[in-house]
Amino acid sequence: MNYSKFTLCTYTGIQIIVINLLLLLLLIISTTSKELLASIIYNSVVIYFLIFGLFIFFFRKMDIALNIPNAITNFRLIINTFILVIVLNLIHFDISLLLILCLISLLLDGLDGFISRLLNQNTKFGEVFDQEVDNFLILILSLSLVYNYNYSLLILTIAFYRYIFLLLISYNYISNRKLPKSFLRKSACVFIILSLLSCNYFNNNLVINLFYLSVILITYSFTKDIVWLYRRKNV
Repeated sequence: MNYSKFTLCTYTGIQIIVINLLLLLLLIISTTSKELLASIIYNSVVIYFLIFGLFIFFFRKMDIALNIPNAITNFRLIINTFILVIVLNLIHFDISLLLILCLISLLLDGLDGFISRLLNQNTKFGEVFDQEVDNFLILILSLSLVYNYNYSLLILTIAFYRYIFLLLISYNYISNRKLPKSFLRKSACVFIILSLLSCNYFNNNLVINLFYLSVILITYSFTKDIVWLYRRKNV
């Protein structure tokens, strides 16, 4: 079922109220600075609507289907927005909160894909929405390493692999064909998220080596897809 932009905003507004209440409870339990709660809730809501608005603007030509899988993906976007606000104020929080929210986001990532296949509710919008929300979490965790642990800014390039890929398609350097389903592609995405999360949570040499391994894996997957599409450009 497709909806107008006004109905979409109303629907997502209801969702964000519900998820905010749940996350507020989690924040009350875990935060060490109660006075930050109102600020965090406010900033999360503002950032969420800004990001979702930009997404709708750039993909406005797509039919926006508000089915169950896309609703779950939207919950992930709301949670990821909370994660962004938390990493920018990490000194005031128990690091376990970051771990909990990221794991919830990852579990929902698996759930939306499972339900979309189970109910046969696969849509182009849902596919793009899911990929963008995944990439947003990668960007947040990368930013946290730079902001909170003084990692090199180069780490942020991981989050921009997807947009390099899209630019190559838009400038006709590679084919715009739909990529075949790949377990490696999805596994590399999950692996990079888990390794980034581990670096944030543990920040020791072992997990840093794990992170380097995940960078190699996702770079290989990215390169493999680029080559596949390049070979089919003029076929």
